[in-house]
Amino acid sequence: MTLQSSVSQLASAQDGAAKSASPPRLDWWSIAAIAPAVLILLGFLFLFFYGVFQSLTDLKFGRPLVHFIGLTNYAALIKTDDFWNSVRATLVYAGSAVLAEAVLGVALAKLFATEVFLARVMRPVILLPLVLPPMSVALMWTTMMDPQSGILNYLLSLVGMGRFAWISDPATAMISLVLIDIWTYTPFFTLIIFAGLQGINEEIREAARVNGAKGWATFLYIELPLIAPYILIAAVFRLIESLNQFDIIFGTTQGGPGNSTSVLSVRAYITAFQNLAFGRGAALMVVNWIIVLAGAFLTVKLWRYVRQRVS
Repeated sequence: MTLQSSVSQLASAQDGAAKSASPPRLDWWSIAAIAPAVLILLGFLFLFFYGVFQSLTDLKFGRPLVHFIGLTNYAALIKTDDFWNSVRATLVYAGSAVLAEAVLGVALAKLFATEVFLARVMRPVILLPLVLPPMSVALMWTTMMDPQSGILNYLLSLVGMGRFAWISDPATAMISLVLIDIWTYTPFFTLIIFAGLQGINEEIREAARVNGAKGWATFLYIELPLIAPYILIAAVFRLIESLNQFDIIFGTTQGGPGNSTSVLSVRAYITAFQNLAFGRGAALMVVNWIIVLAGAFLTVKLWRYVRQRVS
C-alpha cells in the first residue's frame, strides 16, 4: 500500500465521519405527504375537545354569557326517558344492522366467489348502493315506503297482503330503517369478505377435500375461521358508522314517529339546532362518542384475538 493511497483512504474516512456527524436534512417531501393527515387529526382533536368543553357549559342561542356548569348537562340527561330511549334506539339500530350485514355479506361473498353466471353479473352491480349519497338513499326509500303510493305496498298487494305504514308506524319504523341500512351497506361487508375468500390458498381447500371435508364442512371449518378477521375488521368500520348514523335516519323519519327512531345523533341535532340548547346537544354527542369508542375498542380486541387464533 502506497503512501498516496493511505492518505486517500484516511481522507475518505474523515469525510464519511463528517457526513455522519452532520445533522440530518429535513425531507420536505415526506413532511408535505403527512401534513394533510396531521392537520386532519389536529382538526378532529380540536373539534372533539371543543365539543367536550361545550357540553360542560349552558351555551344556548341568543345567550351572550356562557357559564361553566360542570356535569349538569349530563346529570339532567340521565334523568330523562328520552335520553335512555335514544341510547336504546342507537344500540338496537347499530347492532341489528351490523349483525345482519355481516351474515348477508358472508353469504353474498361466498356466492360471488363461485363461477355462477348470476354471480359474475352481480359483482359490479352490488356496489351501487355504496356510491349513492345517504340523503338520496333516504329520499328513494321514503318514496318506496309511502303507505299510499309506495311501490313496496303495491308489490305486497299483488300477493294479497295489506298495506304497511313502514316508516310512519312506531312498531315498524326502526325495522324499516334497519332494512334500509342493510340494503345500503351490505356491499361493504361483501367486498371485504370476498377479498378474504380470494386470498385463501387453494391448496388448503384441496387438503380439506382430500381429508373428506365437503361442501358446508369446508366452509364452516376451513374458510370461515380464515375470513373471520376480515369480517371483524369490516364490523369495526360499520359499527363506528352505524352508531354515528344521521343522514339516512334524519332524511327518512327525523327521529319519529314519536321518539321511536330518535338515535343519539338525531337527538343531539334536534336538541342543539332546533331547541337551540347547544350545551345539552354537545353532551349528547359526547355520550355518543363514548359509545362509539367503547364499541370500536371491544371489536378491535376481538379482532386481534381471532387473528392470533387463526395465525
